[in-house]
Amino acid sequence: MSNASPMSPSALSRPFTDGVYCPLITPFKPDTEAIDFDALQAQVVRLASARMGIVVLGTNGEASHLSDTERAAVIRATREALDSNGFTQTPILAGTGTGSAKETIRLSIEAREAGADYVIIIPPGYFSFAVGRDLPSLKKFFIQVLDASPLPVMIYNFPGAASGIDFDSDFLIDLAEHQNCFGAKLTCASVGKGQRLALHTQSEAYKARHPRPFFVMPGFSDILLPALVSHASGCITGTGNIIPKTIVKLYDTAVSALTTGDAAQLAAARALQDLVAEADWVVVKAGIGGTKYAMDAYVQEGLGGVPRAPLPHASTAIRAMLATGLKRAVAYENSL
Repeated sequence: MSNASPMSPSALSRPFTDGVYCPLITPFKPDTEAIDFDALQAQVVRLASARMGIVVLGTNGEASHLSDTERAAVIRATREALDSNGFTQTPILAGTGTGSAKETIRLSIEAREAGADYVIIIPPGYFSFAVGRDLPSLKKFFIQVLDASPLPVMIYNFPGAASGIDFDSDFLIDLAEHQNCFGAKLTCASVGKGQRLALHTQSEAYKARHPRPFFVMPGFSDILLPALVSHASGCITGTGNIIPKTIVKLYDTAVSALTTGDAAQLAAARALQDLVAEADWVVVKAGIGGTKYAMDAYVQEGLGGVPRAPLPHASTAIRAMLATGLKRAVAYENSL
């Protein structure tokens, strides 16, 4: 395995840190499906103000529905919103994964030029029928990208969006040894996988080999507390689009409880996790169209917009489910 590091840790002006991050939706205008940049920037500032980390061009961001020009424009608009509102040190994690190593590298280069600080890359799922069980080919894909990306890379393990490709902890531990790999997002809901990866990357031996820390980030907030118990670094959660302050408070309370051993803090963290688990599952079932509807209905009209075809808009049944399932969480969010 190559250990090339195109960008030294000291060159990073905006360090990635432990915490909770949100993969932003990309709001599209109802009439044209054009990107609503005003709504995008309003959401960026809202999340940053809540101390939620920023991830763009992921699954929730419908990156596969965007042109290369639009991808770069989303990153530029995000950086502009952050900088002009005093969040100059807030990093941007941008999705750049696509079907080939060559194009993924190109998108990663363009992401850096547009203002991204880190990239997150999903396995190439289109040819899953050919490479889905061919671990040497998948490893070669990631090594090529890790060697050439000008930005540190987070591996995005999401079987549901990668035609079933699901990496085990052995595979992820192997990739974690590359000097340009700084983390993994596990949207496979495996706390045990994350724990094994964290045990390896948080060991003193690993730290001696790697000047940059490694981040293990579950892709759901309904397992945030148990994941933190199992050495996770935080989470990356689409539900943060709707209830960011609640999820940040859950993280803060859980970290405090685990650090101090305070029983009252742990009880408070468990109560918050109950609330978030309920909301997270509702949002997952509602999908991207439902997330956008919930943002418009319960946060601010026009903030979510619509999905691009063929993703469906929120149906009457989904709207009813959201009204019931998010009632407690939205009320709590509004109380903070």
